[in-house]
Amino acid sequence: MNKLLLIYILLASLLWLYSYGFVDFNLTLSSHPLITAFIDWTQQLAMFHRSTSLLVYLGLLGMIFVVYLLLNTRYHSLTFPWKPIIIIGLIFSLAYPFLSSDVFKYLFSAKTVLFYHANPHVIAPQVFEGDLWLRFMRWIHTPSPYGPVQTILTIPYYVISLGKFTPMLYLYKLDQLFWYGLTIWCIGKLGGSVRARLFFALNPLVLYEWLANAHNDASMIALLLLSLYLTQIKNTFWALATLGLSVGIKYVTILALPLILIRKLSRFIIIHGLLVMLTLAPILYHYSWQYQPWYVTWIIPFAALSPYVWARWTVIAYSFGALLRYIPFIQIGLWQGSALYFAILTFVPPILVGLYFILLYFVRRTHNQL
Repeated sequence: MNKLLLIYILLASLLWLYSYGFVDFNLTLSSHPLITAFIDWTQQLAMFHRSTSLLVYLGLLGMIFVVYLLLNTRYHSLTFPWKPIIIIGLIFSLAYPFLSSDVFKYLFSAKTVLFYHANPHVIAPQVFEGDLWLRFMRWIHTPSPYGPVQTILTIPYYVISLGKFTPMLYLYKLDQLFWYGLTIWCIGKLGGSVRARLFFALNPLVLYEWLANAHNDASMIALLLLSLYLTQIKNTFWALATLGLSVGIKYVTILALPLILIRKLSRFIIIHGLLVMLTLAPILYHYSWQYQPWYVTWIIPFAALSPYVWARWTVIAYSFGALLRYIPFIQIGLWQGSALYFAILTFVPPILVGLYFILLYFVRRTHNQL
């Protein structure tokens, strides 16, 4: 196995340990004394020594990005390393969703349907006062903002886990591995090289948000890419059906509909059209408090498929900036900060990389003219 991949596995394991420091005090994942002692130990670092915790977060983040960049430039094998990728993906999937509680709301939607026999898209969780899950959930005052397909996807895990929270959580998180793997497969089918697939598969933002935090953007984007592949092989009916499932998770992928229906568009135009649209969509819709780091994962597969080096490096910097948005949460446990502060954290890294490539372009152009 490539040494850099081994280092990545080691860093992923350290992040797995760190993530359990953020288990909500109102949530008991297990009553086993060893597990309880482990979580108590990690909580001491994450919750009670926040300055040190921030250094750990930034240190792990920096090291993971360095290894990621080295793999993007030094991995030359013609074979995609599925085994280490699955190991890394499994480690992140078994991590606690330490940077977001959205997954709890996904799971409660299934409980709303099967236990309370109510519609989670109409009724907010706070209506069910006294439910023990509400103690560690966030955004309980609003109904589910997601499409019905998202709710349907969570229902089997509620049934299998017999309504028990902890097994349901980990079953759902392990399910994310399927969408992650499907996305990697689709990138290859859409013409992506081994390095293009690695560009996506080892991107730290993808691993943090899709696998550790278990955001439903994983299934949404995987189905969108599958729809594009079905369009490529001229299976329009199933392409539209698959896109419909994607839209039924999060409505933003409806933007792809014209690109699928216009049959004469080239793969190049479709990929870059979606890259631009999915980059602009969250920014134009609402910035700051409604703009979330996982929105950046929408564009990473399309950057992987782009032939432009500047696009890939800018997206890498954008991914890094997105994960810097968690600094206030790690440091003080709250999302405090102005819109300008969050904008600086998020957009300065990609802007600097973009300016570098612009400067490089003009330097080369001037040199060629001389």
